[in-house]
Amino acid sequence: MFFSAVHVFAQNIDSIRIAHTKDSLFTVYQNHIESGKKAKMDSAAKKAKRDSSYNKKKEIIVNGKRFRVYNDWMNMGVGEGFNSALPTTQSILDVDFHFHITDKYFQLGTFLSGDRFLSFNNYNIHGCFGLRREDAKVNKFICLGPSYSWGFPYLGGGNYSEGSYHAVGVYAEGEWIFKVAYDLGIGVSAFADWNSRQTVGGLRLDLYFSGAYRGERKRPAGWGN
Repeated sequence: MFFSAVHVFAQNIDSIRIAHTKDSLFTVYQNHIESGKKAKMDSAAKKAKRDSSYNKKKEIIVNGKRFRVYNDWMNMGVGEGFNSALPTTQSILDVDFHFHITDKYFQLGTFLSGDRFLSFNNYNIHGCFGLRREDAKVNKFICLGPSYSWGFPYLGGGNYSEGSYHAVGVYAEGEWIFKVAYDLGIGVSAFADWNSRQTVGGLRLDLYFSGAYRGERKRPAGWGN
């Protein structure tokens, strides 16, 4: 009877060992699966970060020419606008410089408005943060930021005060440029400026000049030989 009890005890020990071994193997397998999933997720995250990271020297090839993806540009335009403090529309002259810091775009610009072209009585400077979308055919940009205006108040009958006004405001603009080359284009812009003295807004015809061009496409040594 003693030996029978020992035999049963030994069988129970073996069963416990087998069960423990199975549990250990399952745990190891489960940990391996989880480690594999984590490694794949980490790899995907690193790839996404690498693909989306900013590279100031990134270029594209268009018609055998190299162009910088992150580039600066300038618009020069003329148009017609309204001024809430005046009974008639005004002529507009505008110059805007657009630049980037990493992949973020900004605008610094000025516009002049007056009853006749080159006869201005309202002056504006502005600085904005914007969003840009560019491809080989179009350049689109919208922006918003602070502005500063000064000029001469309207007295009526086509007369203006000799004393000037000064006002801080908010400027907004939207550009839609159609490209004739990757770095040259023509398009339209809508803009508005709000301050305590007046609201000025209008439409312009803009010329677009980009600094994206980097030269001809680099060909491997021996190309064409």
